[in-house]
Amino acid sequence: MTTESVFHPQAWMQAGVIPARHGAMDPPPAGARFTGVGAVEAVLAGLTFHHFAVVVADLELARELYTVSLGIDSWHTRALSGAAVHRGRPVALDGARVAIGRLGAGLVELIAPGRQPWAAREILDRRGEGIFAIGYLVDDVAAQLRVSVSAGARVEQVRPDARHPVEAYLDAGSGLLVDLVQSGSSWPA
Repeated sequence: MTTESVFHPQAWMQAGVIPARHGAMDPPPAGARFTGVGAVEAVLAGLTFHHFAVVVADLELARELYTVSLGIDSWHTRALSGAAVHRGRPVALDGARVAIGRLGAGLVELIAPGRQPWAAREILDRRGEGIFAIGYLVDDVAAQLRVSVSAGARVEQVRPDARHPVEAYLDAGSGLLVDLVQSGSSWPA
């Protein structure tokens, strides 16, 4: 499934641009610099939905809750490890754990972020448990990052590093992060 706009055209007009439809890897219209909903629209244009991510304090309790509330009866659980770059500084993901379950054509990712300072940990500390990112598959994370940044999105975190990203969290001003996942990569990394 590819994304069609769930945002109103008024967001583009508020930014002073009425966009022509363009592909996800096309650069935004000349001179375009979007904010808020316009940036989200520019980032998501044409991407393929992959998952939504929920940050949780207790992974086992969350699995029980989402098994009942969403009807997911099978979870694949694993520990995260390795490096990431969060807002320009290296961080380790050691201690974080994830559980992944299938929901229709997409996936649900529950993340217990551990103690290290990274995107999920900050969101859990600031807002509490809940959905914090919507994940999309992309053919080239680095190229999509360039397009997204030129459209006004801010890079929150990349894994494993900025030179060879296979996953990236973007803040496009909507309140949810956009999680770009390299198509064909081992996810979660």
